[in-house]
Amino acid sequence: MKAVYEVKENSTAELTVTVDGEKWSNALAKAYKKLAANVEIKGFRKGKAPEVRIRQVLGQQIQYEAVDLIAQEALTYGLEENKDVVLEDRPTLEVLSVDENSTVLKFVLTIKPEVKLGDYQNVYYNVEHKEVEDEEIEKHIEQLRQQHAEEVLKEDGEVEQGNIAVIDFEGFLDGVAFEGGKGTEYPLEIGSHSFIEGFEEQLIGMKTGEEKDIEVTFPENYTAELAGKKATFHVKVDGIKEKHLPEVNDEFVADLEMGEEVKTVEDLKKNLKENLQKEADSQADRKAEDEFLDKLCEVCTVEVPEVMIKRKNDELFEEQSYSLLQNGISMDSFLKMMGQTAEEYKERLKPQSEQRVKIKLILEAIGKDMKIEVTDEEVEAEYESVAKMYQMDVERVKQLIGKEDIVDTVLVDKTFDTIKNRKAE
Repeated sequence: MKAVYEVKENSTAELTVTVDGEKWSNALAKAYKKLAANVEIKGFRKGKAPEVRIRQVLGQQIQYEAVDLIAQEALTYGLEENKDVVLEDRPTLEVLSVDENSTVLKFVLTIKPEVKLGDYQNVYYNVEHKEVEDEEIEKHIEQLRQQHAEEVLKEDGEVEQGNIAVIDFEGFLDGVAFEGGKGTEYPLEIGSHSFIEGFEEQLIGMKTGEEKDIEVTFPENYTAELAGKKATFHVKVDGIKEKHLPEVNDEFVADLEMGEEVKTVEDLKKNLKENLQKEADSQADRKAEDEFLDKLCEVCTVEVPEVMIKRKNDELFEEQSYSLLQNGISMDSFLKMMGQTAEEYKERLKPQSEQRVKIKLILEAIGKDMKIEVTDEEVEAEYESVAKMYQMDVERVKQLIGKEDIVDTVLVDKTFDTIKNRKAE
């Protein structure tokens, strides 16, 4: 055999393998034997006709059967001759020529794309951690007061800002009621902005038992059947409630039941500051990482094959399905809430999937450029981490995930940590 490998555009390559000599003769012999056993020729028992007659009947079928028999071996040979080739999809086969003496096979390959490394050495990770201000702590205390407010029915008076109006309502488009536009005894807090813009404001001044029509316009980004349309809601106020906010004192803190370490107002403020600071630091880290990776993607370029995007997209979809199940929600239920099919939701995930693949390829290339190595201990630790995450036995994880995939994962993580922690000289 003889193999010629040539890289083409868009992460494709052509591997042309010529099979001749004894290899081809043996393939033809096997093909003839396989086909001849089932040939039916009038006047002869199945497979018992003279070879010359059988060959006349079969014609080029023998040669193409031989191609089927030798194709995998030819592909394996060609890939062994070009050991650096990493396939990303199943190759397609084209028979360039075939006769009694030889066959020339062309395999069209989707290969791991080449990353063009730019000046990544001058891309640095910059994070800005800000201390939580007292105003933020007070804001969260106010939210706690709102959550634990006592709702008291107003005997007299009108709907005011901050009140809870208990209403019956029904919406109409051009005098016709529309689906999903009706509710009874709905508690609507005035100022919460939970209804269509302009709705809550028109309730202000209404009294218990009063009815009126409210005119609103649905926003352009609303559901397709209602977006941008004017609607009339007939509203009746069943009751009005006032919110009585608790005083912030040690008794209020005790009612929150936040644990033995939070008993006083000072304890509460300290606890809130610690938690808010952790969240603020976490958000700052995520923002810095996103910006860092975006900059790497600007200086390092790579064209990602569609097959890699699709594979990552399917993985991401499964990850999100698993995450939802952990919270007691099925993907089917989630999609119904979103008003989307699985395919529509996957389409939304595509940009994120492409970016993830691009980042992984770039970090792999940087890791190799920096000669970062992965140890057996690190591979074993990653297997154990995956097993713990999915609550599986380590040996079972090893059966499901090949060592090469684990090595790639560790290399990417190790590379990211290495370049993230570099300091500008």
